[in-house]
Amino acid sequence: MKFFKISILFAIVIFIISCSKEDGADSNSSFKSSNFAASINPDDLVGEWKLSTMQADTLVDLNQDGTGDENLLNESSCFNDMKIIFNEDKTFSTVNAHLDFNGGTSDAEFICIKNRVDFGTWDIEEADLILNISIDGTIYTQRKPLNYNTSTFGFGVSKAESNIYVTDPGDTSASKIRILALEYTRI
Repeated sequence: MKFFKISILFAIVIFIISCSKEDGADSNSSFKSSNFAASINPDDLVGEWKLSTMQADTLVDLNQDGTGDENLLNESSCFNDMKIIFNEDKTFSTVNAHLDFNGGTSDAEFICIKNRVDFGTWDIEEADLILNISIDGTIYTQRKPLNYNTSTFGFGVSKAESNIYVTDPGDTSASKIRILALEYTRI
C-alpha cells in the first residue's frame, strides 16, 4: 500500500511539473528577449565615430585634482584620439590608446601609449557588431551586442578587455579600475 501511495504521489508530481513547463513556455514565449532584438542596418554605422565615454566601475582620480570620476575621459587626455571609422566596404580602422602604470615612478603615475592604429573587417548581425581585427598579423574576432542610436553606439567591456586599456602591475592607483563600457559618438 505504501508503494502504491508513493507511486501515485510521484505520478502527480511528474504531471504537475510537466504541465507547468508547458504552460510556462506558452505564456512566456512572446516575451523572449530574442523577439525584441533590434536589428541595426550596417549602413547606419558607416562613418567616423569618436570615443565619448570610457565608463569605469569605480571613481578614478588620474589627474590627481582631488576629484574622482567614473568616466576616464574626464581624468586623462590619453584616450582623446580614440576613434573608429567604419567603411562601406565593411573594412574599418581604429585608433587606440592605453594607460601603462609600469612606466611611472609612483603608483599614481602612468605613461600614455596612444595612436596605435588597427585594421580589420566588420559586419552587423541583428544588433551585434562583429569585428575581425588584425593585430601583428593575427586575426582576432570580437562580437559585441550594441546599444545604438543614430548619434552614438556603445558596448560592454569584459575584465580581460579592460586590461587592454589599463596596464597595471597590481599595486598602483589603477589596480581597482575595471572598464565596464565604451561609448562612441558620430563625428
